Amino acid sequence: MALVLVVDDEPDIRELIQMNLELAGYRVTTAADGREALAAVKREAPDAILLDLMMPEVDGWAVLDQLKSRSGRDLSEIPVFMVTARTEAQNRLRGGIEGALRYITKPFDPAKLAEMLGDALAPGAPPEPQQRRAVQQSALEELARRETGSGEPASTPAPRVRLTQLEHAPSSSSSSPRLRNAREKISELSAKQRQLLEALATRTPVTGVAQQLGMSRSNVYASLRRIARKLGLKGTNELLALLRQGALLGPGTGPAVGGSRS
Repeated sequence: MALVLVVDDEPDIRELIQMNLELAGYRVTTAADGREALAAVKREAPDAILLDLMMPEVDGWAVLDQLKSRSGRDLSEIPVFMVTARTEAQNRLRGGIEGALRYITKPFDPAKLAEMLGDALAPGAPPEPQQRRAVQQSALEELARRETGSGEPASTPAPRVRLTQLEHAPSSSSSSPRLRNAREKISELSAKQRQLLEALATRTPVTGVAQQLGMSRSNVYASLRRIARKLGLKGTNELLALLRQGALLGPGTGPAVGGSRS
């Protein structure tokens, strides 16, 4: 049974991924930040790592660099998949160049993660170094096209990659039609549903919110599924991700039930 290390500073995201991967037959261990992740890898090398990008102290980039550039062969050949809310193309390219096999943006379908891992870890799949080189080559070629302004692949890979360009890309501020639709429907929620969303938007874990509101965790998740359907979102994972990002309960969603939270 393959062991997967899930690294994310959001307890709810870790729990959601762990539950889905365990249902798919994987063993799962978790870490809340990069420091915990590196310690966990040294205790027991996993078969794959799902790695968040933006974490306090030791972020995902530092973990990826430590594994791929500063570790022995056994650790450097662990397949790493970035799972992050950062959607910029520059970050995706940087992930590929620095050794990640895939760059998955939040919100995501948790069931798809198991399929992706299955493809990468299948007995007939190419070894990790071969998969990594293919991803790096593709990312380098795309970067070269972007830097030259050409829509065609460059005849040779760019000899020097300016990673500083990748580290300072502005985030897009535009919202998707689905997000705009969801924000318009916030006013249709009941007072209790709105209260639940406001509590989760403070980044308090689901378990803590359940205790605050006198609910069970299963009831919280059931309520979130109903709310996601009412708002036209893909599911609980997308709803939680939008709340954590502060994208859902922003201006234009109407007054907060019971007053604002500072």
